[in-house]
Amino acid sequence: MCVGDECKDKEARDEGINRRSFLAGATAVVVGVGLGADSIARQTPHPPSNALNDQNVVQGMVSFKSGTATVQGYQARPKAAGMYPAVVVMHGDFGIPDINRYTAAVLAQNEFASLAIKRFSRYPELTIQDINKSDRTDRHYLSKAFNEEELQDAQAAIDYLKGQPFVKRRKRVGVVGFCGGGLQALWLATKSKDIKAIVTLYTPAGNSEQFQDPHDPKPTLLDMVKQIKVPIQAHFGAADAFTPVEDVKKFEQALRAQGTPIETFFYEGAKHAFCNYERPNYDAPACTLALRRTLEFLKAQFR
Repeated sequence: MCVGDECKDKEARDEGINRRSFLAGATAVVVGVGLGADSIARQTPHPPSNALNDQNVVQGMVSFKSGTATVQGYQARPKAAGMYPAVVVMHGDFGIPDINRYTAAVLAQNEFASLAIKRFSRYPELTIQDINKSDRTDRHYLSKAFNEEELQDAQAAIDYLKGQPFVKRRKRVGVVGFCGGGLQALWLATKSKDIKAIVTLYTPAGNSEQFQDPHDPKPTLLDMVKQIKVPIQAHFGAADAFTPVEDVKKFEQALRAQGTPIETFFYEGAKHAFCNYERPNYDAPACTLALRRTLEFLKAQFR
């Protein structure tokens, strides 16, 4: 992992991104952990719309059980009475950044009941510094075992959401996954029968060995492709250094060959995390189009 003076990526220097911002982006890509909103230079001062303040949306933090652990998430639903299809939002950052709350709120504006998982919330004393230290030593948070624990938390989020009175309980759920959250969503789909469809945004198709626990490596998308059967919509920045187009096309071709429905979109000039308005790579036109396509896809899946 890029840490301290090791952060010498040419693209980051050329774009004038400071070392701390680059560390956040690189960590979020490969490990799935970011430094959070307070540590990253904001590209825009506010979310693209009023979704987080919409009076027609009921939203806020909730807690639920994952085994004996307590996990948190940001729940959003339409204020109007009714029963709605459920969507879980997964991501690769530390905690729960604004973009994930915002996504949950936008889903609620479009008549979904949503829950964005707060990552690492089962360990309230854990800090990003602890995770960075671990990545240089025991690599625990890079291991398959730890990621499988996160899958348990994601399934617990699904179970919690499906148990709410405003959710269509007998229906399967949709999942929207950003970066490492997309990998987790697709991995979960190989284990859970509760997932109906998945949208992934800038999810790496492979993992470099340096970002794996060599004693307990987690699978890549290409490793798990044969087990993925649910419809997928995938969004990638054509200029994303962390998700090479050739890797994405291999993943797409493998899914198509086995009959798994997938539609893939590339956004010219967009880089990694192009939907995160708190980061330098935010690309408003690309993100607006990606979210519109996401909503259209999910609505079609739940007709």
